[in-house]
Amino acid sequence: MSGGARAVLLRKAPCLPGTVATIRLAVPADFPAIAEVERAASRLFAGTHMDWAVNAPPTDPSWLAAAWGRGWLWVAVAAADGRVVGFLMATPLAQDLFVQELSVHPDLHRRGIGTALLAQAAAAARKAGCAGMALTTDRTLPWNAPFYARLGFVLQERPAPALRERLAAERRAGMDPRQRCAMRLDLRDVPPDGNRASF
Repeated sequence: MSGGARAVLLRKAPCLPGTVATIRLAVPADFPAIAEVERAASRLFAGTHMDWAVNAPPTDPSWLAAAWGRGWLWVAVAAADGRVVGFLMATPLAQDLFVQELSVHPDLHRRGIGTALLAQAAAAARKAGCAGMALTTDRTLPWNAPFYARLGFVLQERPAPALRERLAAERRAGMDPRQRCAMRLDLRDVPPDGNRASF
């Protein structure tokens, strides 16, 4: 993949209108609102092969606290009413930043919020010296692997050991390995102006 293709995600960062939402680092007071976003977003899985996720509990607050403590937890705040409408939680994994969870409230889907959260995380990861961003996701649901592919993430047919272990952990947790995949965005060789993430 060329450097220009890798920069697609980062160039998306300034595209979120301030009239929609703003992105900022989360604080512990956001944790209950994050849980509500996750519960609302899980309803999208109803009627799919992941309908078990509808009733799954939200992310454990201890995980949120760990990501917040490292500076790897962001929220999207709606311009209209100031409520938290999206979040991204990440953690270092080998040489990359691993996206543990990305959720946007269904009321504001297709407004650029998920892309903006990813762009903010990518800019921060690059600044921190990460070589890339990685994640595991569903192969077919349109807001999963196809969405990430449009932003420059590449399917990893032969994932690195750390990503293979993530997929193995999902399999042990009961997820269907035929439906899961690993993806990665290379952050090296991104043009200097691709690092802007102003909101």
